[in-house]
Amino acid sequence: MISKDIFTKITEPQGVLAVSDLTPDEKKLLYAEMQRLGSSDNFAYKRFFQDGFALWEIDGILALKAAFLSWLRTEEKLFLEVRCVGERMVTGDDPVSIYRYFYRIPPKADEHEQFEERSFDLNEAGGFWQFLGDIEYRQRFGNFMAERGMKSYRTVMKRFGDDDWKEWEKMGIRQVTELFMEKF
Repeated sequence: MISKDIFTKITEPQGVLAVSDLTPDEKKLLYAEMQRLGSSDNFAYKRFFQDGFALWEIDGILALKAAFLSWLRTEEKLFLEVRCVGERMVTGDDPVSIYRYFYRIPPKADEHEQFEERSFDLNEAGGFWQFLGDIEYRQRFGNFMAERGMKSYRTVMKRFGDDDWKEWEKMGIRQVTELFMEKF
């Protein structure tokens, strides 16, 4: 049985496991799980045993988006509201609710219009990035990501604009290792 303490090593930025921390069979299971979540064996080996993970990879994209949205609401006092806008059917009989974030764009200084309300879906490709552009917070978000190890603003623009993440990147290594521990 794998000790949970072993995986706490990698929840620190650039923290790594010793090669002897896992048996060969445990490593195979870990690589298989990482491969299922979009990683190659080579990448998983390098990150778990040599280079470690950046903080953004440890926390995961979904958690970081949520943290930034929370900061916008509490610190910047941005109106941001989550509303259920319908349901959709997925596998099985139960419908899944669809949620969107609603926000307001203030009128330009020379306009006399009211706030414009817009919305986005965190799971919609590019929706979060478009939202940040609308409220002129892309650079602040780039700084937020740089503090977490994604140093290049160009990378932030590309990755969040496309919103095409591997499953392990969305979840974060902390959550991946917790699920791995539950399974094995």
